[in-house]
Amino acid sequence: MFVNAQNINDIYNISTSYYQGTAKSVAMGNAMGAVGQDFSSISINPAGLGLFRKPTFVFTPSVVTTYTTTDFNGSSAFDSKAKLSVNNFGYVGVEKLGNNIATWAFGMNRTNNYNNSVYIDGNNPENSLIDAYFAEIYSNGIYNDMELEMYSPSYIYPLWQTYLINFEQDGLLTTPVPEGGIRQIKGTNSWGGTNEWTVAASINYSDKLFLGFAINMPYVYSRRITDYKEEFSLNAQHKGYWLQEEVSSTTGWGFNGKLGLIAYPCRWLRLGASFHTPTFYNLTDSWRTETVSQLDGIYRYNAPTSYFYYTMITPLRANASAAFIFGNFGMVTADYEIVDYGTIRLSSYDYNYDEYNKNISYLYSTTMNLRLGTEWRYQNYCFRGGYAFYGSPYGVTEDDYRRNSLSCGLGFTKHSFTFDIAYAYTIQNHNYNIYSQYTNYYTEVAPNYVNERTNFHNIVMTLKFRIY
Repeated sequence: MFVNAQNINDIYNISTSYYQGTAKSVAMGNAMGAVGQDFSSISINPAGLGLFRKPTFVFTPSVVTTYTTTDFNGSSAFDSKAKLSVNNFGYVGVEKLGNNIATWAFGMNRTNNYNNSVYIDGNNPENSLIDAYFAEIYSNGIYNDMELEMYSPSYIYPLWQTYLINFEQDGLLTTPVPEGGIRQIKGTNSWGGTNEWTVAASINYSDKLFLGFAINMPYVYSRRITDYKEEFSLNAQHKGYWLQEEVSSTTGWGFNGKLGLIAYPCRWLRLGASFHTPTFYNLTDSWRTETVSQLDGIYRYNAPTSYFYYTMITPLRANASAAFIFGNFGMVTADYEIVDYGTIRLSSYDYNYDEYNKNISYLYSTTMNLRLGTEWRYQNYCFRGGYAFYGSPYGVTEDDYRRNSLSCGLGFTKHSFTFDIAYAYTIQNHNYNIYSQYTNYYTEVAPNYVNERTNFHNIVMTLKFRIY
């Protein structure tokens, strides 16, 4: 039942990167592969460090507000969440080596944000989650509560403890929950993100060629509270319900490396390329559930906290980029990134992931990310805009998890101080079965699909101080 605690969507969320970045980077759609001179470029192309001319300290706070609308069986629901976080901070050092310049940096870049709140509320005329659980119990040959406790101590067994599932002598399963005519409510509150701690270096060869590398240790922290509730009529006079709350988290450290180069083939063109190795994660999942039912009385069962330890290898990434330079007045930039999510692999010393990894290879595919940006200068001011497209892990043409983002921003520089501000508006669609978090047997009952649309509003501010 570990699969229920860490489903395939969670695997994708940990493996992907939605670069958060400085205000300059966010405003330009994070199309920074050939731009450089920005701390965010370490996450995309570390050769961009070579364009720094002076030691610089960077600090970037941001506020992300999410608005999520869901549609379930014709009923719409809405929820929102706002969260303050730090996109990055760090220091860049510069050393002259004759005609060349060596640049180094250390700090943190946030590569993903998990903060969100989702609410689902609708009527189901045909089935309950318990019907999908019945299909799972029958398929796995479980005939009593002792076998059920061994098989699913956190999810299905608590339903037996709260009189929602009964084993009859003839081997059949019964439940007081009616088959259909049920109001289903689900709320999910998520926190956390992936912060990539980095040490990077770059060398500038006569302002013609820039080479860079970064050694990174990303830290994953994801916490989620999910409440699933079914309300129904026991008889003409009495109402009943059952509720299961799950508190789960994923934490762990990883390791990866990034290599990059930027070249000036001519004064008006800058070309970049980078390669990101897979990230090797050691992760820990924890989860616990509390189940409550109101039937002829109120029954409650708390499952103990469970832990699972495993490793994950995320896909490698390849990035090609270009920046078209218009003197000292402006630039237009583009990044193209390719990633194959079908290469995600999990392993553990006490769990065989062969079938799970085959399923990942079958479901996920190669996709691409496209980021476009522009910047124009007037005296001490910079005006910026951008667009970003993040393809679905199921393929470029698929809609699920696809992201589109529009952004704009403004920068102001006075002597050794720079202040940048940006706003990004992002749309993501996600379609799934309401039972899929709990069981792989949701296909045994009638479809119960949720269409989830999330709008992200991101306000980012960056403070940059040049030391001399």
